[in-house]
Amino acid sequence: MGFDGHISESAFLVNESRARRVGLSKDRFASLWVTDATRRLWDDFTSEVYPHDAVELSLRNRFFLERLDSFIESHQAPAFINIGAGFTSYPFLIERRIPCVEVDYPHVVAFKRSKVARWTSEGVLPPRDIEFVGCDLTSSADRQALALTLKDLAGTPTFVVMEGLTYYLSRALFENLLGMLRAAQVEGSVLAFDFWRPENSSHPVFNRFEKFFAERFGVKENEYNLIDTGFIASIEGYSVAELRSIGDLELLFSDTRILQDPGEILPESYALLMRGTR
Repeated sequence: MGFDGHISESAFLVNESRARRVGLSKDRFASLWVTDATRRLWDDFTSEVYPHDAVELSLRNRFFLERLDSFIESHQAPAFINIGAGFTSYPFLIERRIPCVEVDYPHVVAFKRSKVARWTSEGVLPPRDIEFVGCDLTSSADRQALALTLKDLAGTPTFVVMEGLTYYLSRALFENLLGMLRAAQVEGSVLAFDFWRPENSSHPVFNRFEKFFAERFGVKENEYNLIDTGFIASIEGYSVAELRSIGDLELLFSDTRILQDPGEILPESYALLMRGTR
């Protein structure tokens, strides 16, 4: 299978991890995006940075999927919005056919749209109602266009996920997105995201992660957006429904205990916020 040359093989690393632990991730479609080059990169990443990536990223997928399923079950007519959707499979893993919006770079969503159309026509993927939105989040014009798209869901309870995204955004851009979502989400809606805490900036696995992505993909070290729980608790318009660590997720969903050693994990955290009236 050939992939668009403008899409880095790093975009499919999460798929390889989830595909290796399908029983844990529940992502039975993750392997569709995996290439030989992705497997080689995954081998390098797990040997140089973090050997437990398959477990950690499968747990992340499982957490967001379980919480999305619960949200859908509790609402008559919900919608799902995935900002920075990449090549995740959430619309195809939920049973109900609800409106879904997938947001990512224009070339990413164009490529994904074409593959999804092909695999749906071939019966590989179940039919779903997905609106693909090409958006460079650093572009003010693109964000304004995204805000108009979200307005089309006015009055609809939404579950928004930002996965593998927050630490790559500037703090100003992250706060801008929070304001956009606050304006778009009705009471009872949910915002979910993963994040890295400031106290983990010197963690050895995190430092190896920084070095790997700096050397392989030019992502500058020491420029990640690290978020503390105090900031999360202060986000206007939302209340904290759930805060979890990767160790918590292992205890919730897995019979392994390899992520209980804080010195051996990539110290990612997870937030589930409920849209309120304040």
